[in-house]
Amino acid sequence: MLRTSERPQRASRKQLDLGLTHEPLPEESIAHPSRTIAEFLDFLTAAMPDGDVYLFGGVLRDLALLGKRGFNSDIDLVVEGDWDNCIQYLESYGAKRNKFGGFRLFLGGWPIDIWNARETWAIKQGLVEYRSIFSLTETTVLNWDAILMNWRAKAFIHPANYLVMLRERVLDVVLEANPNPLGMAVRVFRHLSLKNASKVTFAAAEYLANSANKYTFEEIRTAEVNSYGDSVVQRQTHDFFRYLGVDAGTHHIHQRYFNATELVKSELGLFD
Repeated sequence: MLRTSERPQRASRKQLDLGLTHEPLPEESIAHPSRTIAEFLDFLTAAMPDGDVYLFGGVLRDLALLGKRGFNSDIDLVVEGDWDNCIQYLESYGAKRNKFGGFRLFLGGWPIDIWNARETWAIKQGLVEYRSIFSLTETTVLNWDAILMNWRAKAFIHPANYLVMLRERVLDVVLEANPNPLGMAVRVFRHLSLKNASKVTFAAAEYLANSANKYTFEEIRTAEVNSYGDSVVQRQTHDFFRYLGVDAGTHHIHQRYFNATELVKSELGLFD
């Protein structure tokens, strides 16, 4: 059974329709990773009787959005409790510390990052107060990443509106602060292009507009290729959000959205 957190739902965010079609998500629960990963998680959970292991973010998001064939991401795990014992187990498994204090290992060809829940970047920086494992849903770049799965209990933890936002392909930015702001901008633009978002919240639209005016398309594309090995962000998408930011503070976002749309159409010669 799919279990959700009992914490109150965050206030809904106003949205802009991007006019893209999409297939509705199936109602069944999110699939598990491959057997090899599952066995590792079983062993790690058994080695931590006083702690819990959680799948976090991208793996659950991609399986929910695209199914098993669509999953092509690093696997992020977070551990709550008994971290010292976990470190000993990970080191015996050959895991190496990464630059942000977690551990990385490769299993069955998949890169896996393991973090102490209380020492993730946003928590350590004081940007989000750690109250419980649910606090990690407030530390993600995108709302689609704000989900965890307790491997022992097979229970899902996410904001109350998570499945609705995911099913309707509504893209939102949760936490703008990031140790790699260009990388974050690339990630949001890429998800907008690659994950078939049909709507973005006003907050996400403003973030994309600010990013498009901060970074040129060439900077976005170069960083995208360096990080992902390919490029899916289109110049027209970057131009649209750059135009969206031109009249910030002087026009309502709906008027700016219309103006940006007309400018992109004009550049594409759609008025000829």
